[in-house]
Amino acid sequence: MTLGVRADVPFYDDTPVNEEFNTNTIPILEQFYDLRGAETGQFIDANILFSPRVGFNWDVTGKKETQLRGGVGIFTSRAPLVWVGGAFNNFGLNRGTILRFGDLPFNPDINTQVPGDIDPANAEPSGDIDLFADDFKLPQFLRGNLALDQKLPWGMTGTIDLMYTKTLQNVAYQNLNLGPAIGNLEGTPDDRPIFDRRDEVDDTYGRILLGYNTTEGYAYNLSAQITKPFDNGFSGSVAYSFSDSYSIFDGTSSQNSSQWRGLHSIDGRNFDQQLYRSDFAAGSRFIIGLTYALDYNLGSNIKGKSTISLFHESAQTRPFSYIYNDGGRLQNEDSRERSLIYIPQTSSDIVLIDSDDMTAAEQWEALDAFISQDEYLSENRGGYAEKNGNFGIWNHVMDLRFLQDLTFDAGGKEHTVQFTLDIFNFTNLLNEDWGRRTFTGSFNNLELLDFEGFQDGTNIPEFTLNTARIDEDGSVRETFDDNGLFSSRYQIQLGLRYLFK
Repeated sequence: MTLGVRADVPFYDDTPVNEEFNTNTIPILEQFYDLRGAETGQFIDANILFSPRVGFNWDVTGKKETQLRGGVGIFTSRAPLVWVGGAFNNFGLNRGTILRFGDLPFNPDINTQVPGDIDPANAEPSGDIDLFADDFKLPQFLRGNLALDQKLPWGMTGTIDLMYTKTLQNVAYQNLNLGPAIGNLEGTPDDRPIFDRRDEVDDTYGRILLGYNTTEGYAYNLSAQITKPFDNGFSGSVAYSFSDSYSIFDGTSSQNSSQWRGLHSIDGRNFDQQLYRSDFAAGSRFIIGLTYALDYNLGSNIKGKSTISLFHESAQTRPFSYIYNDGGRLQNEDSRERSLIYIPQTSSDIVLIDSDDMTAAEQWEALDAFISQDEYLSENRGGYAEKNGNFGIWNHVMDLRFLQDLTFDAGGKEHTVQFTLDIFNFTNLLNEDWGRRTFTGSFNNLELLDFEGFQDGTNIPEFTLNTARIDEDGSVRETFDDNGLFSSRYQIQLGLRYLFK
């Protein structure tokens, strides 16, 4: 048994004060939102975060053949300082923004640029503001795991491992300067609310972001593996894992405003913070590893060893979301598109208009066929798509490594010259159509439909089909990853090392 407890006590200095905001803006915001005690000049209260843990490792039979192990504990994460630091950077008196629309002639004189009359000693309130609830706590998670290791016939070892994680507190955000909805979509079953992002609660400022805690979220993982140690030069392993994860905010950005802007929405980012599959859900993954090593002598004083290894991975690609390509104009709460699509049952559930390439009827025929061949979409007709509701296609990639050792004695010491050859994505070297690593859309988003605007004088949206994202066979057109070590192209790496004892 292993027992332990850890305590974290984060301390923060108070943030700069914006009296105008505290006195005039906060009362206005409180008509629409709960600020949770947040204001400029006062920051997160210091609090003790306890992390107790217990673990065990049990030789069940006493013969070192069956081992049961596991544990449970609370784990405290730090919040990246760039998040909490936003309250020091953005408090409404140190950054200004001026928006100009219409014709503004180019002015080459740097000394007479707009606005030209800012007095740093008497700053005018403006810009974005970052706030944090006064009881904000660092992220904490309850995590437990249970695993079994069992010796099997023929010298093999089997392992089964289960893990579950529950969010105790994590980071969530609201934009307090977004007013309530001004209407709803019309004309189809999709009646989600629409907003006016230019009509701020207090137009003195831009986005007013509030960071607070949420208890929503969980993740689980199952893995099973069989390994075979070296025998007659061979060793190998076969493993399978499945993991899924659900959260509200994944914390993928350095800016508090981008955390909120990246939220997928149906009823509005501030009011519809649903628990969706995380961007980090891995899905299913199979791994097979095989190694063969051969020792031999090259003379009275030289020994050689050649090792070749193959590593094969078959895995689902990252989950993705079906969204509208609308530049934020459909719901108009922000300029970033994250509106999840409504999945139509019939042609009357969506208003399609003629495009340059296809009539509205032809687009519906293609869209209907696309939905029918997609298991997730076909099962959810008549409802809204979920964030990351679908996983991408399976990828199959094999890597190869060859290692050659030459060992000799000199001066009473053992010396080894080691040459290595690594071929990453060896599958693609064998065939240019193999080893493709794919992903779906930008930031895991598939823009299936293009929003073209509203019918005159109404809130009835009109769309065209984004045919660029659909292959000739009616399936999703995947994007190939050609960046970095995990690309769709093979890469060869040579290495040379000298070792001595």
